[in-house]
Amino acid sequence: MVKQRINISEICVWDNNSISLLYDHFYSALVVYAMQDVEKSVAEDIVQELFSALWVKRPDFVSMATLKSYLYNSVRNAVKNCIRHEAVRNNFTQAYVKENAQFILDDDGQEQFFSEEVFRRLFLAVDTLPKRQREVLLLSMEGKKNREIAKKLLISAETVKVLKRRAIASLKEKLSSEAFLMLLMLLSR
Repeated sequence: MVKQRINISEICVWDNNSISLLYDHFYSALVVYAMQDVEKSVAEDIVQELFSALWVKRPDFVSMATLKSYLYNSVRNAVKNCIRHEAVRNNFTQAYVKENAQFILDDDGQEQFFSEEVFRRLFLAVDTLPKRQREVLLLSMEGKKNREIAKKLLISAETVKVLKRRAIASLKEKLSSEAFLMLLMLLSR
């Protein structure tokens, strides 16, 4: 199927048709572009987030060239952020294992971390949080995104961010450094 040519005035209307045109013309190419550095599911999430942000912001572009530049630069920056986030997560994991070397044992010479006690302490502390903070944090620990949590709990994404921030601050005061690092690792999945 040959795609119809689009112009910038059609896009800047920001209605269902303009989003469909953008999607048809750019989605696959942007996903493949992102897949140069991240796996397909992450690339698809990045591009979907970009389309969602465009729908919310509804920016004016002066030409198709500026729109294309915006799309590809946005994807590139999001990929860089993902890679940085993954590096931070890996650093946390390595630091955690290094700090807790006394827990790494296995008769077969394999490294294994027994974290049951740290998990127990973490979840005991989570149980002390106010109800909404606890709900948001537990859903975050399951890997849910802020928008998914907001939709599930029927609150705004901004409220989710605030509740999560408060929960983390509260737990930072209550938890040992090991348990807090475990929490951060769970939240960064």
